[in-house]
Parts: sequence; C-alpha cells; structure tokens
Amino acid sequence: MRRSQRSEATEQLPAVPEEAAGAPLVLLLMFAPVKLVARRLAPRLSATLFDRVWALVGGTEPPPRPEQPQRSVPRLAAALALEGACAAVVGGLLEQASRRQFARLTGRWPSRRGALEQPAE
Repeated sequence: MRRSQRSEATEQLPAVPEEAAGAPLVLLLMFAPVKLVARRLAPRLSATLFDRVWALVGGTEPPPRPEQPQRSVPRLAAALALEGACAAVVGGLLEQASRRQFARLTGRWPSRRGALEQPAE
C-alpha cells in the first residue's frame, strides 16, 4: 500500500526539464567528492607504479633524487621523466575512470566547462 501511495505522489509532480532545475550544478557538486578521492589516490598509485617500474629498470639501487649528489645526470633525468610519466598516466586514467563510473551511475558526463555532455560510447 505504501508503494502505491509513493508512485501516485511522484506521478502528480510536474515534469521539469533537468536543465531548468539546475542539474549541471547539482551533478558537479555530486561529482566533487569523487574527484577529490581520485586526486588523493592518484599520487599514491603512481608512486607504487614508479617503484615497481624502477625496480625493473634500475635494479636494486633506489632511484636518484635531485637533492642527492649525482654521478650520472642522465640517470637522474631518466628517473624524473619516468616518475612524471607514471604520475601523468595514472592521474589521467583514474580521472577518466571516475568520470565514466559517475556517468554510468547518473547518466550524465561531468564536464569542467560547466555544461554537461552525454558520454560518447
């Protein structure tokens, strides 16, 4: 009996287009915590990826750091480039995955420009 009362109540509401109801702002506010978690998680995952890749490339030696005296500047440059590449790849993939899952749940793609686009499949 409660279900029928709920369905009747929802049927009586006037249909309001999502754009007129402020849907872009609401969806962007809903996406904010998802984006925050993804941005906090990306550096940790990229550091783990870098450590594993460096173990394959650099052997048992730890990666060189800029504050340490270097005998090999090319080795430092390679380590920094690899670290930056890992951060960019993991960050981009994590952002894309979080946007896809959000769009999958809500049916709308969160956009940075303020307008929401339909996800291309």
